[in-house]
Amino acid sequence: MSNGQTLKETREALGLTLEAAEEETKIRKKYIDALEHEDYAVLPGRVYAKAFLRTYAKYLGLDSESMVLEFDHRYPINEVVAETDHVPVTTPVNRKCPRYLGLLVAAGVVMGLFVFNALYGSGVPNIDRVQRPPVVVENPVENQDTDDQVPGVEEPAPPQEARQDIQVQVVVTDRASWMRVLVDGALSFEGTVPAGRTLEFSGRESVTLRLGNAGDVEVHLNGENLGALGRRGEIVEREFVVRG
Repeated sequence: MSNGQTLKETREALGLTLEAAEEETKIRKKYIDALEHEDYAVLPGRVYAKAFLRTYAKYLGLDSESMVLEFDHRYPINEVVAETDHVPVTTPVNRKCPRYLGLLVAAGVVMGLFVFNALYGSGVPNIDRVQRPPVVVENPVENQDTDDQVPGVEEPAPPQEARQDIQVQVVVTDRASWMRVLVDGALSFEGTVPAGRTLEFSGRESVTLRLGNAGDVEVHLNGENLGALGRRGEIVEREFVVRG
């Protein structure tokens, strides 16, 4: 199967529109359509074509590097897609300058330094006059004569309630869904999950879900079934944080 067919069928399987893909990837819709139809002449150049292909493939959860290698194999540099990054090289023309021009430039620099010195030389601030910030000294607090204070003895802090880790389970129901999961701020999973699969994640601080097809993903939080977080084909992001 060609790159274009793979991109288009994966997007349709995820229930994503070209408009949704444009919004998420920041790639113009006409360029995404050109990638899916392998109409690379529409793209602004080979470098852009490979960059857009890599970004779009990652967004759909596909192997972007394999698709870029397939692109290089099917469309070599000297065929179909031409490079547009070459900058024409210009050869400078040697021009002879009069001998006295160098003397005039040197005299101008010396004169400029003299004028600058005369105008601004006296404006250098006196270092001794710069005010230093006042030094703040903390006065020791006098001991108060009280009978109920015992020096050196601190009251024990009240015991803190044990925090419970957060458990998130996602169940893909009828149709596949692309998803990205962050656990405690770090990427734990990113890709397309087929229907019928169940994934579980556990975090000490937080679990963040980003679903490409929220209507076909059932979410369970610490054993509680939250159901679907959105409609079919809708992109939804939700963060679950441990309360302590």
